[in-house]
Amino acid sequence: SDLLNKETIQCDGSYLPDITYIEGQELVINSSTVDKYIGVDGFKECRYRQILRHGTNENIFRSSKWKEPFTNRIELKKNSEFLQVECTNNKSELVSKSYWPLIPRNEEFDEMDYLNFKKRQTESAPKETLNVIMICLDSLPRNQFLRSLVKTYSYLTNNLTSFDLTMHAQLGINTFHNSLPLFTGHSIEETNKWWTESNHMDTLDIIWKTFEKAGYRTLFAEDEPYGGAFNYLKKGFKYPFARYNNRPLALAMEEDKDIWSRNNFCAGNQLEVNFLLNYVGSFLDTFSENPVFGVLMLTKATHDDTTNAKMLDDHMLNFYQSLNERGHLNRTLLISFSDHGPRWGAIRDSVNGEFESRTPYTILTFPDWFLTKHPEVAINLKINTKRLTTHYDTHATLQDLLYFKSDMPPPLAPLRHGISLFDVIPWDRTCNDVPIPADFCMCGYQNFEEISIQSQISSHLAKLVLKSLNSKINSSLCAVLKIKDILRIVKILLDENTTKVKNNQTVYKVKLQTSPGDGIFEANVYGHNGTVWSVGHNIDRLNLYRGQADCVQNANDRLFCYCKDLLKHAQDGDAL
Repeated sequence: SDLLNKETIQCDGSYLPDITYIEGQELVINSSTVDKYIGVDGFKECRYRQILRHGTNENIFRSSKWKEPFTNRIELKKNSEFLQVECTNNKSELVSKSYWPLIPRNEEFDEMDYLNFKKRQTESAPKETLNVIMICLDSLPRNQFLRSLVKTYSYLTNNLTSFDLTMHAQLGINTFHNSLPLFTGHSIEETNKWWTESNHMDTLDIIWKTFEKAGYRTLFAEDEPYGGAFNYLKKGFKYPFARYNNRPLALAMEEDKDIWSRNNFCAGNQLEVNFLLNYVGSFLDTFSENPVFGVLMLTKATHDDTTNAKMLDDHMLNFYQSLNERGHLNRTLLISFSDHGPRWGAIRDSVNGEFESRTPYTILTFPDWFLTKHPEVAINLKINTKRLTTHYDTHATLQDLLYFKSDMPPPLAPLRHGISLFDVIPWDRTCNDVPIPADFCMCGYQNFEEISIQSQISSHLAKLVLKSLNSKINSSLCAVLKIKDILRIVKILLDENTTKVKNNQTVYKVKLQTSPGDGIFEANVYGHNGTVWSVGHNIDRLNLYRGQADCVQNANDRLFCYCKDLLKHAQDGDAL
């Protein structure tokens, strides 16, 4: 289909091209690029300034003063991290604009990192030390990864030794609700007992801090600074939780309207995805003698349309091949993953898409020597590819790897959830065992039975969902929703074993459209003996709601809100 025939995205070199590059501690003008795109007669000079993080507010950045112009090369200040470069022609017109992220060594941390690593080696004596690099493509379900990133998947599974968790289930509705289990080991419900989304996040037991305490250099990078895991309608962190974090640069680039093209995939003449993959690569290059933990969250390309992943296949493949050729994968656990499945779009709208919306992918790639040396780990990982797994297990595995086969108890809080993938996950594990919330549990689903939308039960189920929707909205700011259309009702047929376990509970998927705002929602409704009904806690919003819910600040409330002031504007417009 056309959805999957998307060509590899390329960023044309003539649009505000990069005519500078970094060489050691110098910023250098590339004369051949100047000749190709600008012409020597048209080139005058370049200048740069530093982009700096704000002391305690990670949602704003600072800029230094512009340094003196140069025409060939200029020495950079020691520990420069983020640069903005502008070049002009003889008419003083802008002909090139670039942003460069560097990985300064920051020697002031060397002693602390050395001692933390030595302490880990001495007190815990883990048997191995591996880097961990995690690359996320937001909202991409496993099946779509297999359909779109064909070359990348083949390379991971045929050229390298990888374990594809084929029954990986998600734990919550959005990036944040899945990032908490992955990066802290706790659910949103557990966290909300003592923390709210109006608080900063520095008190979360985030795994970057665990790795840093063990002597690892740490990195976090993202391409969606306003809509990412920790910052969408949230305060984020007061102090950086990772040693290296591209956030100030990402904010500066986001604010710069000059550089973006091709649906905002291209920043100048660089594909932003490659720009960030190279940032991770530089991190590994800089610390090739030290252990590192790095996470890259790529959101823009796949969040709104997961079929865009096809355009990234060649780029992801090239990156993984390059890491391998540079020797990095020989000392690294590489985790390719998504946080959750798609929440809207053409595929999500189908019955099959409902399943895909609950099935993110996680693929773990290990160096061969590690698996040869520890064959029982390789056997267990292989078994676990066909067991029910979640982000809790990935979290448990990261902790297990950090203190791998240590004879001493590790200096870690005991796990609340999750089983390390180095151990065997039980074949009869259930959603309740994990726990996976009922609305995200795919176990025991055997088949569907379409229910006529004209039937009495359809009307009853739709009204139950509407009542639940209206209970979730801020009624002082948001309009009361009404049913505009019942779109689909499906009865889930469970296998015999699951039916017994659930005491003959029936499960219906109810999809309806509401007014005002034409929101499309899908919910689970659970029937008990045909008389007691309950609507699942998580109701999915299947179409985008940008511009409809700006009157509320809470990310979860926005899913269900159509702002009353929009109704007023619409009526005013009708009056005209």
